[in-house]
Amino acid sequence: MASALSITVSGGIVLPGEAYLEHTPVLQTHAGTLPDLFLRWNRIPLPAPAIDIVVHLHGFSQEGSAMPLVEKVVRSGLDLSGRTQPTLGMLPRGNWLRHYYYDFPALLGGGIDRLIDYGLQQFAQAMVSPGAPNPFAMDRFILTAHSGGGMPAVDVIAGARRSPDEFHVFDGLYGRDPARGAPLRGLEVIDKWLGDRLRREPEREGAFRVIYIEQQTGPFSRKAAELIARQLASADPARAASLSRRYRVEVSGVQHSQVARYCQPRLLAASDTRFNWLE
Repeated sequence: MASALSITVSGGIVLPGEAYLEHTPVLQTHAGTLPDLFLRWNRIPLPAPAIDIVVHLHGFSQEGSAMPLVEKVVRSGLDLSGRTQPTLGMLPRGNWLRHYYYDFPALLGGGIDRLIDYGLQQFAQAMVSPGAPNPFAMDRFILTAHSGGGMPAVDVIAGARRSPDEFHVFDGLYGRDPARGAPLRGLEVIDKWLGDRLRREPEREGAFRVIYIEQQTGPFSRKAAELIARQLASADPARAASLSRRYRVEVSGVQHSQVARYCQPRLLAASDTRFNWLE
């Protein structure tokens, strides 16, 4: 299943491709199968000074500890074909806890930054000699998550050195275990990130899109909608209308297993997209 990272360049353009990598240093503490990191990229001009990065956190798996990463790649919707910006997507394998549960402890406390640096480094080394400077810096950072990856993604933001420009959650804001108290812990992280993000508008546009199914992630998702409403209430009405298309919480029109597969390609193409659930 695993393959070396191979890049094809034609006419000064890196052609779209993908690769599975093994033994990713940042993910060494995660329990699970190999390969442990999937990379996918679109058309990238070699003179591009910077590229966008998308990191997607997957959910639980009925395969448990034997989950092959390709299972999550297929369901992720990590499709870059609609993007015009040069982009490198990353899908790390999480840490198997027990039964079908996964989390992402290695990406906390700045681990997400180390993962991004590693992915960029591997991508660059496939084009240039080892040790040469990385030809690409990171421009925009997009963090996405499906199902059980949603709450870990919130925790990732809390410790990230580089805050995401866009954050998209596909039926993943379950909240915390009520038996441990504070089931809505994490809303304060989202509120702080959201406030910081909106202060960068419109010079650097961002997005926060949450798609949820009521019986699974309704309570926390609706609280996130309240945060957006409160933040946008102080914005100029003309700007608020535009912002509300990119900062939005809505009910899914597809079943849980298909939310990321359906929504993510459309959001990666345009963060203000309106979903036609009847398609």
